Amino acid sequence: MTDRENRLELYHSIESICSERVRMTLYEKNIQDWVDHPILLFKDEQFDPEYLKLNTKAQVPTLVHNGHAVRESSIISNYLDNVFSQNALKPESPQGRTRMQEWIKNSDEALYQSVSSLSFSMVFRDRLNGMGEEARESHFIKQTDIDRTHRQRSCVADGIQSPYVLRAVAAWEDLLQNLEVALDKGGPWILGQQYSLVEIALGPFFARLQDLQILPIWLENRPLSTKWWNSVQERSSFAMAEVSVGSEEAKAYQEAGGKYCSEIKELHEWYLKDPIGCGRAFQTRQ
Repeated sequence: MTDRENRLELYHSIESICSERVRMTLYEKNIQDWVDHPILLFKDEQFDPEYLKLNTKAQVPTLVHNGHAVRESSIISNYLDNVFSQNALKPESPQGRTRMQEWIKNSDEALYQSVSSLSFSMVFRDRLNGMGEEARESHFIKQTDIDRTHRQRSCVADGIQSPYVLRAVAAWEDLLQNLEVALDKGGPWILGQQYSLVEIALGPFFARLQDLQILPIWLENRPLSTKWWNSVQERSSFAMAEVSVGSEEAKAYQEAGGKYCSEIKELHEWYLKDPIGCGRAFQTRQ
């Protein structure tokens, strides 16, 4: 094979949650020999024809190893742990791996959508509404996933009143309830004594809610989850992977948190008291 076929290449974005997952995996595995291909999402570099050959969904990250493209962050992280044996991030037992897969599947399905909904309704809504109609429509037309497009349109149009925001609040409540129970059964990590791909799957989502100043809504009165989150942040891989929105975006996220935190907290309290009634109220707004 040529040198190019032998190298490990990562196409990623510094501000992408899914890219953060893969970078955390690389640093946890102590994989240092990889080629950095940054993709600037806000400059639409993910739609470049050459990149679309690697990822037809125009999403990051994409890993290329031995000429083979691997897509989807949880699949990439699992692939890296399979190929590189050092610092194993998966349990040895089939039962433990099943539990790991359940946690990761839930984060892929529920948490990505929930964080996206909260980010768009709290931060990106004002930016997109500040565009001209033509530029805003151009943004939506470029999307390759119809569900993502519907979600973004709803959050931009309705903000905190979007039903997708309620779904996000419910998803985080469900996750934190399960997390506290899992940690109570045995820790310090979700699967017990081993830091695993579960922490890598969840960590960047927690970081984004922390950037938005709303994570304490779900961590309140959950000491085990709070301790777990602090431990995740203390890992060297967390800092090395630059898990945050970055200094340029931090102020915007903090301001959004100050502006909307009380509304999110009220919605959370309403959901806890009357989940059925809360859900019905949001359905009538669609």
